[in-house]
Amino acid sequence: MAFMYSGEILDELERAVSGIRQEEAEAFEKLICQAGRIFCDGLGRSGLCCRAFAMRLMHLGLTGFVVGETVTPSIQSGDLLLVCSGSGGSEALVSHARKAKKCGARLAVVTGNRASELGKMADVCIELASPRKDAVEETSGTILPMGTLFEGAAALFFDNMVLALMKRLGETSGTMFQRHANLE
Repeated sequence: MAFMYSGEILDELERAVSGIRQEEAEAFEKLICQAGRIFCDGLGRSGLCCRAFAMRLMHLGLTGFVVGETVTPSIQSGDLLLVCSGSGGSEALVSHARKAKKCGARLAVVTGNRASELGKMADVCIELASPRKDAVEETSGTILPMGTLFEGAAALFFDNMVLALMKRLGETSGTMFQRHANLE
């Protein structure tokens, strides 16, 4: 009984990522590779997806930080702020994006709303087809509650990006594992 929804969830995730434009995904990948440092930002569960991607960036040998951590340095010109926000309008994230742009950093956004303030500010915007988290089940087109479809689609997009970056950077699971935490 616990897995009776798996097929529907997988179908919904496929629909959510199917509209990603290949040229935008490639531009996203290019921004990551060109960045001196990558600063990952997001709130709630979307933020957790972004934090997981920050970990994989480190495993790939890239310099990544999570915004708000005590060891995160100041963002500067040549850096990239990567924001994951379903609504694209969270005040704190918009403020971070404005500050980063003012400092000369580039902005990559993963959102459910390209027309949002963050989407409009972005150098590259990846839009995931997902309803707002406050949409009611009857009209949202998803069986998943609140922002779950966006968060799952964001995780799926980030995992696809890890594979693309592995290929571009000549990394394997083995070379990445050498950077895995060993103080566990």
